[in-house]
Amino acid sequence: MTAALLAGLEPPAAASHHPGPSARDVAAGKAAVARREHQVARAVDRLAAAQQESKRLADVAEVAVEAFNAARVRQQAAAEAVSAARLVLRAAGHRVAAARATVGRYGAVAYMTGGMSTVDAMLSADGPDSMLYRVGTLEVIAQSQRDATQALDAARVYQVSVERQAQIVLGRARQAAADAAAARGKAQLAVHRQISVVHAVSARRQHLTALLTQARRHASALERARLAAIARARAAAAARAAARAARQATSAAPVAGGATGTVAGTVSAATQQRAVNYAESQIGKPYQWGAAGPDSYDCSGLVMWAYAHVGVTLDHWTGYQWQEGARIATSAVRPGDLLFFATNTSDPNTIHHVGIYIGSGQMVEAPYTGANVRISSAWRPDLIGAVRPYDR
Repeated sequence: MTAALLAGLEPPAAASHHPGPSARDVAAGKAAVARREHQVARAVDRLAAAQQESKRLADVAEVAVEAFNAARVRQQAAAEAVSAARLVLRAAGHRVAAARATVGRYGAVAYMTGGMSTVDAMLSADGPDSMLYRVGTLEVIAQSQRDATQALDAARVYQVSVERQAQIVLGRARQAAADAAAARGKAQLAVHRQISVVHAVSARRQHLTALLTQARRHASALERARLAAIARARAAAAARAAARAARQATSAAPVAGGATGTVAGTVSAATQQRAVNYAESQIGKPYQWGAAGPDSYDCSGLVMWAYAHVGVTLDHWTGYQWQEGARIATSAVRPGDLLFFATNTSDPNTIHHVGIYIGSGQMVEAPYTGANVRISSAWRPDLIGAVRPYDR
């Protein structure tokens, strides 16, 4: 269960081999929660801003739609006005036609009479009465001709004026409608785009909220696992200390006999050499935090695996392995003894690494992330002590 909780965490190179999450892991989990909370808060602010902008654009679009509706009404009115103007134009056309006909008749009369002038009428008259009649007739004809010509000119001017005004009104109405349609389309497009933005921001907020929930659960699980692991470690350490005290009380005092010496209750030299052989057979395999073979190892995992193959049970943690054997003077170590290393060589609680002594001042070890199982010098400055495992 602990391994599953820690699967997403990458440990430091010199990680402690505590079976539960470290304080750093728990702090990292809480920091991840804080980051997710900040991201969710920012997403909520962005969503509120996007929704406000969407409301503003919707109002703009509504105004544009109503302006388009007004322009369409005006265009319809202009079209009706043009229709009315065309009726007026037809009437004006009739007037022009009538005026042309009248002028034409006078022209025909003038042609038929040979273009008789007032003087001609006076000279050709048979008497005073005849002369007055002819002169009066000519004046009436001339006046009528002038009136017909003026009516024709006026009808033409009116016709042109009405037609021009109608086309201007219709053109303006059409342009206004086109402008309003363009404004409506632009406003509606902006609304649709903003709706997409709102949806995207909302989806992002939901995603971040889900991640925040996961981060909170993960941080809580890490903290619970750490507290449980600490409780188990303390209970086990107390039990082992009591068992060790009982063994020491009932066993003879340890006798150090140099490289081949024996200590009561510990494994034999032959068994230790077999454990060394197993450990050396894994040279070249990669270090992996929390691994105990057969393809990769961390330091306490390699020790546990090698001794398990010779029938000796050790726990997968340097803190326990330090308690699972008899203390051996570093001057009296033999192949198979466990060498422990600490950040503070006067405090066993700071032990962070273990190797298996193989003789000639060397040990086999799984060193750290990025390195493989290898043979290294045993006499490091951070060496805190040696342990010979109990035979069990």
